[in-house]
Amino acid sequence: MNYCGGFFSSPWDCTKRNVFLIASISFTAIYLISYFLNSGHLAILTQSKVQNDYDIEEKDTLFTKRYDNLQMESEKISHKNSISNFKLFLWKENGELPAENEKFGNKTRSTSRWSFKFIINEKEKCKDKTPFLILLIATTAAEIQHRSSIRKTWGNEAVVPGVEIVRLFMLGIESKGSNEVLWRESEQYHDIIQQDFLDTYHNLTLKTLMGMKWVASYCSGASFVMKTDSDVFVNTIYLIEKLLGPLSPPPQNYFTGCLMTGHKPIRNKNSKWYVSEEEYPGDKYHPFCSGTGYIFSGDLASKIVSASVMIKYIHLEDVYVGLCLNAKGIQIVPPPSPSLFNIYKVPFSPCLYNSIITSHHTGTYEHVLYWETLQKNRHTCN
Repeated sequence: MNYCGGFFSSPWDCTKRNVFLIASISFTAIYLISYFLNSGHLAILTQSKVQNDYDIEEKDTLFTKRYDNLQMESEKISHKNSISNFKLFLWKENGELPAENEKFGNKTRSTSRWSFKFIINEKEKCKDKTPFLILLIATTAAEIQHRSSIRKTWGNEAVVPGVEIVRLFMLGIESKGSNEVLWRESEQYHDIIQQDFLDTYHNLTLKTLMGMKWVASYCSGASFVMKTDSDVFVNTIYLIEKLLGPLSPPPQNYFTGCLMTGHKPIRNKNSKWYVSEEEYPGDKYHPFCSGTGYIFSGDLASKIVSASVMIKYIHLEDVYVGLCLNAKGIQIVPPPSPSLFNIYKVPFSPCLYNSIITSHHTGTYEHVLYWETLQKNRHTCN
């Protein structure tokens, strides 16, 4: 007899009990090991999940901050901008989403400034005529009254009988709501051009280049072009008299206005005219004409556009145009009289305003008052 588990049993019974006992112990051991391993694994998984959730939340916060920063940067200058929601809306409406490398601009490609598209255009403006004078007027969406007063006064396209004049207001984008108003205004007057850059002070150069590109693309036969602003009074009649008079300017490579020479870049970051050394390393600007009003022969529009491809962007549009002219070897011509183009507001008197071309800082009421008074007194001044 064999002793097995405290019981006297037959050899076969003892063997069966041993097998059963070994199997039970093995199963219990495997279960306990598995339990402890799984408990540790679950703890690791739980900790990992918490960490992942934290990482995701942190990344979302960082992304939000980056997006906000891009939005802030886009308000400063749009040739290296992030695409605004409104810009995306416009592209989607037209079925024209940009290529991937155009989304945020490319500082190594100066041609990226030409990635902007016309939202409102007047391609047919010069289809059946070759204008003597094109008026390019920088404005904003909110300046509805300015545009209205200019249309009635110095910007009237029929102001001089027999002389073809084209008037265009130049704008960027601000918001969807303001653009709906602009579309209706454009349908009524057909004198608005607009591209999809943000309409900010730092993008005034883009606005001027848009006008230059429009002239070069759709009205290259124009004799002369004037670029000015909506807060400037322009004596259009006197301007045309000068352009058609016995001392009329040459038909090509002509550029004049309030000539600015010897001006130095402002390095004070608090100034609206601040330009960094990276943007412009020189000690002096090349000669330029104040952006409040300058005149040029129609052929120069395409030359300025072609030069802009190679000239580094500066938000001071008048300085920038001067750089483009210098790159093309175009000499700015001083005006016949230094009093013709005024960067400040000239005190009004009919006889004085009869012999000037521009006066700055004038409002809508003054546009109408000055213009009507001039017409009544045009022939009373010697």
